[in-house]
Amino acid sequence: MLIRVSVPSFRKVKEEDETFTVFLVDVWVSGRRHTVERRYTEFEDLHKQVKKMIKTPEFPPKKVLKWNNKVLEQRRHGLEAYLQGVVCCEAIPRPVLHFLEIKTEDDGFEFDMVDHSHKVVHQAVITFPENAFLQDIHRGTLPDIVAEGVTIGLFDSDYTAFPS
Repeated sequence: MLIRVSVPSFRKVKEEDETFTVFLVDVWVSGRRHTVERRYTEFEDLHKQVKKMIKTPEFPPKKVLKWNNKVLEQRRHGLEAYLQGVVCCEAIPRPVLHFLEIKTEDDGFEFDMVDHSHKVVHQAVITFPENAFLQDIHRGTLPDIVAEGVTIGLFDSDYTAFPS
């Protein structure tokens, strides 16, 4: 499953007497996109959990400077880099999946990158007969450049199916 994240923007929110900033997080999971809004403090809480589980990228510090757009844009960029670093890990911790609102197998969706007990299964896409080099595959006046190219790419760059 492919997960991609970005933090394209932020916005001010006013609830009752409190004003705060939320960061919009775009999440793509296997080609489907959804957006979640998170406050900086939620990112901080996530970081506190995740740093105990994996080596995390640098987390953007909390600055006490005036909340102008330049400061918020720097924070947005830092949070985006942080999230991208966390989701590119081989094993994405559960708190990250929940933070991004990605359903896991516990939620009825078969996905768990932290559990490595399953084995990867590879299936052959292209096969050749065992005696591919012993057969005379030149059947017409024109060479089969597709088969020759695949054979060269898979076996040996010095191989020539149709010597001049």
